Parts: sequence; structure tokens; C-alpha cells
Amino acid sequence: MKVTNLMEQIVEDVMEEHWKNLKIECTCQLCKNDILAVTLNALSPRYVAHDKGRVIVKARMMDEQMQADVLREIARAANIVSAKPSHE
Repeated sequence: MKVTNLMEQIVEDVMEEHWKNLKIECTCQLCKNDILAVTLNALSPRYVAHDKGRVIVKARMMDEQMQADVLREIARAANIVSAKPSHE
């Protein structure tokens, strides 16, 4: 297993789960990627190098505060991207 930032998968999963609630005008892949990038830059990475690390990080994500923090940053990023999309 290579070293992976597990936070990327976590943010993608939370975005997918709550996408309809974000109320974003543009839902193109470019805007989704911009939201993902802005969110990941605001959150601490969670690098793992083996399956044991993956299990530990996933267990920590069960914490309601951690989930709320990720969702808050996604909503903040969605507002930023919606206000100034990187395309016409």
C-alpha cells in the first residue's frame, strides 16, 4: 500500500452524501474539484501507510465533531466556489 491522504476520500464521501444540501448553482466536475481542493487545503491531512492506519483514521471519523468540521469546511468551500467559479 502506498502512502495515502485518507482525508481526500473522507471529504469526497461527505460531499457525495450532502451534495444536494449545498445549493450550488453549478454542479460540473470542475466546480466539484475546486470545492474538494479548497476543502482539503483547509483540513489537516490524514496520511496512512497501511491498513491499520486506515482503520484508526476511519474510527476517528465516527466522531460527530470531526464529521461536523469536515461538513463545515465543505460548505465554506462551496460558498467560495459558487461566488467565483473558475469558469464562465
